[in-house]
Amino acid sequence: MVREDTPLSRYAAVDTRAPDDAREAIGRIFCPHFLNPLGASAGSFHARHHTVQQIDYSVNFVAYGSTVEIDPGELSRFFLLQLPIKGSAKVRCGTVAADVQAGMGGSILSPTLGTRMTWNEGCEKLIVLLRREAVEAQFEVLTHERMRTIEFDTGVDLTGLVGSAIWQHAQLMLGAAEAGDSVPDAYRMLLRDGLTTLLLSSLASSVASAFQRPAPPAGPIAVRRAQEFMAANAERAISMAEIAAASGVSLRSLQDAYRKSRNRTLGEGLLALRLERFRAALVALDGMPSVSAAAFAAGFGHLGRAAAAYRERYGETPFETLKRRM
Repeated sequence: MVREDTPLSRYAAVDTRAPDDAREAIGRIFCPHFLNPLGASAGSFHARHHTVQQIDYSVNFVAYGSTVEIDPGELSRFFLLQLPIKGSAKVRCGTVAADVQAGMGGSILSPTLGTRMTWNEGCEKLIVLLRREAVEAQFEVLTHERMRTIEFDTGVDLTGLVGSAIWQHAQLMLGAAEAGDSVPDAYRMLLRDGLTTLLLSSLASSVASAFQRPAPPAGPIAVRRAQEFMAANAERAISMAEIAAASGVSLRSLQDAYRKSRNRTLGEGLLALRLERFRAALVALDGMPSVSAAAFAAGFGHLGRAAAAYRERYGETPFETLKRRM
């Protein structure tokens, strides 16, 4: 029986005590692989895989109960960010091995490197699958450089600032997946691009040097184009990549120029536009009938965060604004 506090318990795709069944079912979700229970713990084998497909990524909970050896070879089509929730594992990707443990360290698997893992008894992981093409496209958007083979170092230190940011971002992705269809695509795309950018710009990898060089400068025309594009499209699901494409420069260059010109980040600029539309819908005599309708129509994907940002900006809650109109 699935515990109610187990991540994504409403989205169980695999629940079996038969290794052959687990190998086949999980292989259909991820990729074909060898899966072997090991040692005295083999009798406690219990494979569970919960999964929610999003835009160019999926959020997954995976556990095997017993100690298992997993050999998928090269993943080919995707990157896997693996964050232990409980227990520990040893992960080798390419020639680099990492010991991972809940609260201490995770791993990231690259599609072009052979992988082999041993999950220890009781290990449970939150796993974010990122489609390879999406990661490669985000690299090109960020740098305006031709895509190169992207291979990350295996280990992810979760105790530092970068690791903490990665963990927190994965928790946001988990929350959006748990929420189902109530979360608009705009928010899911921001989560996807945010994690991909964080991984590319912060972790050791074959493309890390592209992020160590200063971004080429962008002028006021690029900033104006970005602002105009955001103003025209704030209500729909737009990505940072679309904004950068509209500006005509790389995303890194645009982010630097926008911050210098507007004294705020590009994301804060988009947030400000959406807050203005949110408030306008609440105060209009023929405006939206509810706070949630106004928030989602303004392009927000998470009502709680929209309300918090609104109160910080305007000094009152969205409901207080709406109540004055009634």
